[in-house]
Amino acid sequence: MQRNAILDNPEAVAIRALGFIASRSNELGRFLSRTGLSSAELNRKPANPRYLTAILDFLITDETTLQEFARTVDLPPEAAYEARRLVGHTPVRTAFLVPASKDS
Repeated sequence: MQRNAILDNPEAVAIRALGFIASRSNELGRFLSRTGLSSAELNRKPANPRYLTAILDFLITDETTLQEFARTVDLPPEAAYEARRLVGHTPVRTAFLVPASKDS
């Protein structure tokens, strides 16, 4: 993903970060514990801007995890910082929205 792609779609970086974190049970446990979010909330609406910023905040506060993520998804570590800067300022693309259930 090139810089322009990150600028155009910072949510994709956050969703990739969520996938990375979720694939590592220790990291997922730490993330849920630190943020107070539940797996159910993330499954129901993963592209919620509040969740996306929490995901990126978690990632960029742990250098080791950030470096592992960057290597795994073949992005520079700076991509997470740039996505974090942008994710709250751009509209969430509907392609990432999961339809909400009637009771949410």
